[in-house]
Amino acid sequence: MTDVAGELAVGKVPPSFADSGTVTAIVGLAGKCLEVAGGGGIDGAPVRMGACRGTRAQEWSVGPDGTVRAFGKCLDVADNSTGDGAKVQLWACAGGPNQRWQITAAHDIVNPQADKCLDVTDHLSRNGAPVQIWSCSGAANQKWKVPDGSVSKQSTGQCWATHYGPQPSGALTANGEVYDNNADTAATSLSRQPQLPFGTRVKVTNVANGKSAVVRINDRGTYAWTTQEPKCLDLSDGLFRRLGGILDPDAGHIVVTEEILG
Repeated sequence: MTDVAGELAVGKVPPSFADSGTVTAIVGLAGKCLEVAGGGGIDGAPVRMGACRGTRAQEWSVGPDGTVRAFGKCLDVADNSTGDGAKVQLWACAGGPNQRWQITAAHDIVNPQADKCLDVTDHLSRNGAPVQIWSCSGAANQKWKVPDGSVSKQSTGQCWATHYGPQPSGALTANGEVYDNNADTAATSLSRQPQLPFGTRVKVTNVANGKSAVVRINDRGTYAWTTQEPKCLDLSDGLFRRLGGILDPDAGHIVVTEEILG
């Protein structure tokens, strides 16, 4: 809910994997391609937009660890910044949250640490337009086409899920929706890294009974305190029951696996 401080939490951060091996162009505003400036893979090379030519500087691979790579290096938010306007560059992959990205069903490319979108600066449609991160707005300069098959599903291992419990009538989730205690939605817990953007779909499976559901992330925060770690999700009470959980302040937690669908 909006009155709860903090950001998301997850069970286990996925380990680093090698590139998925799928190489693709990433197409954005005005049909131009995301590219590495200068055509080389040096640390600090700016990332910008250019006419799609199929060159190596426009070849990207998206790994199941959340990295987006060119020349064997990672798409990187400079200086680990989380602010609007932070520069995006190419840098040696180091496993940091400034090199993790989530490609959503809404065609955003989100840096979960900053909770901001990959953005073509000032809506510029010319070749050489710089790329940055900026608060997600749904605008055309934040929409990207990544061909099917380039994004691998991510599994995060086992973690603990709890449920909301009683909430006041008309309470709002962190993304501004009226909370529905029976919907297939969830909040992510406070210690989750990397953070999941709103709208992310996650397949949640109760390890004890195999029951599963696809949930949509629409909130942030931890609403039921438990000693169990790592915690990953707070599910609506209705969904928690459907997965076989017991609505109880002391026993209201289940071990689940997560599969991030995008």
